[in-house]
Amino acid sequence: MTKKELQIFSIAVVTESQLPKQAKLQILEWLQHEASKIDIMGFLMDGRIRHFDEDTQQIVVDRFMISEAGGRIAKLRKTYMSQAGSGGGLNLMWLAYRAVRAQFDKCTRGCGTFEFNTSRRQHCMIQCKVDKAKKELAAAQKSKDEKQIIKKPIM
Repeated sequence: MTKKELQIFSIAVVTESQLPKQAKLQILEWLQHEASKIDIMGFLMDGRIRHFDEDTQQIVVDRFMISEAGGRIAKLRKTYMSQAGSGGGLNLMWLAYRAVRAQFDKCTRGCGTFEFNTSRRQHCMIQCKVDKAKKELAAAQKSKDEKQIIKKPIM
């Protein structure tokens, strides 16, 4: 995720917040001119303005990737990319891509072949893939084939 993408999401968070106008302006100024990519990640996770030195940067990145903020941004990005792909001049390519996926993927068919990639659809796709993996693991355990059991993901 680029610094610009993080700035856009953090600016949206600040403008939608209940903070006083003066506080919002100060935070927006910091986000646009002073904050590094790592600082913005910390801000999105903790809601506080801080500067992180080089020793703590990897910790912030790791925390961000597993945090709720990182997950929310990833979901929003998927949704926006889906909407851009379907309506941004790539409509025929997007429709063809989804149609091909639906031919080979039960999850795509079951969760809405031509729907935007909303949170509901993303959750449906994840749940479908988890269910599929559980069934495969159960079948491998039932057959007592150790090589197949080792290959299957444990959810």
